[in-house]
Amino acid sequence: MVSILENSTRDKIFYASFKLFLENGYEATNIRDICKEVGIKASTLYFYYKSKQYLFFYIYDGICLDYINYIQDIEALKQDISVKEKLYILLKQKIEYYVLDISKRKFILRYHLFPPEEISNVIREKYKFYNSEENKIILDSISNSQHKNEFINQNIDDYLMQYKKLENHLVYEMIISNIKINDEVVRKLWDMLWINVAK
Repeated sequence: MVSILENSTRDKIFYASFKLFLENGYEATNIRDICKEVGIKASTLYFYYKSKQYLFFYIYDGICLDYINYIQDIEALKQDISVKEKLYILLKQKIEYYVLDISKRKFILRYHLFPPEEISNVIREKYKFYNSEENKIILDSISNSQHKNEFINQNIDDYLMQYKKLENHLVYEMIISNIKINDEVVRKLWDMLWINVAK
């Protein structure tokens, strides 16, 4: 049985590593830095995480899985409402998720935009996998709707790409301005995207 102290040490390593990887980058963060931040010896860190790379991907996967689980639990995706409204609610809920802890999104963006060379291939593969999982949830939600025939007159892949562009635009704006995008702006941009797609 794992003790409370062990859980606490594991958590401290996790959060200190997350902070250092986010602020300093993967290459500039070493095990010594993490141990100093937590106040432990390297042997203690290696008891929980077998390498720096393993620790990094433990954090990366944890963030991505949390996001996927969050999307899967959005009730609106299971409701029989119009596709337009369903996807708007999904977009709003995603923005709310990012607002709760924008640092998670900053972490993912940093490593997608500037992947360290030694782990760039793994990051690319993981990105493809998690992106595909998210797209499956969205597509399942659409295909289960009785209103799907009202949906899109163009290739669904093109639409998803536009949808993600809008989402990313809103997230970048929040990161740069450090201000939450209000619902009125989200709705306006969403309506504009929908008009263009539904032509």
